[in-house]
Amino acid sequence: MKSYSVRYALLLTLAIAVSASAHAQFDEPVMYEQPIIINDDAPHYEYRLETSSGWDIGKPGVGYGSALFESNPTGASVFVDDIYQGKTPLLIDNVPDGTYDVRFEYNGYLNYYTTVNVAARLQSHVTAGMQVRDKQYFDRKEIYTTVVFESSKVNAGRWGVGNSWGIYLRNFNIEQSTLVHIGVQNTVAFEGALGYGFIFGHFNRYRITPQIGYSGVWFDDVGTAESHWSGYLRGALNFKAGFTEQYAFSFSLLYDKTGPGIRAGVLFFVN
Repeated sequence: MKSYSVRYALLLTLAIAVSASAHAQFDEPVMYEQPIIINDDAPHYEYRLETSSGWDIGKPGVGYGSALFESNPTGASVFVDDIYQGKTPLLIDNVPDGTYDVRFEYNGYLNYYTTVNVAARLQSHVTAGMQVRDKQYFDRKEIYTTVVFESSKVNAGRWGVGNSWGIYLRNFNIEQSTLVHIGVQNTVAFEGALGYGFIFGHFNRYRITPQIGYSGVWFDDVGTAESHWSGYLRGALNFKAGFTEQYAFSFSLLYDKTGPGIRAGVLFFVN
């Protein structure tokens, strides 16, 4: 009888030990002495086994690659996501992996658009085959400014200097001018004019625009300190010849109540 009791006691003790070991195995967290590194080449985001129920994994690190930009012809401006980077040939290091929009610009050539995929620890290569575009000396919509010299009878046939600016909207032209005329007897005339015209001829690098406007002139006699205002309509026939896509020569025949006149200047496109 005693032998059976001892035997039962030993079995019960063994069952309790096994149960305790299993309970500890599934309930106690397993900890590593050192964190496990996901990617040694990236910022070190770490993870470890917290509990038996799952993994707590940090966000993956960002990889870095490089991108080589080339073009034919060389010297094209490179824009990545609309940010200027430099001129070709161009190598950019330490680029976060991802997809980017790329634009190549070169004067006299059509813009070249593409995308580049940058992968970690790899070099991406983009080559732009630029295509020559037809020269456009005058666009349908443009803003310009002009440095002008004028000779007219507004101020005794003397020269005036000033500036004008204008805008072309399809076949129409609006222009505003400010000039200073140096006349006889120490008289200075300040002229402000606003004109409106239409494009009569548009021949590649040449343009003809009849224009009518209103001029207001403030005469100031330095010797007598007397001043007076005069306003009148003025007609003009404007000839413009583009010698680059950015600059043009401007010549105008003027006529108003004081008689004929001429105006010449250099025109700069500002858009």
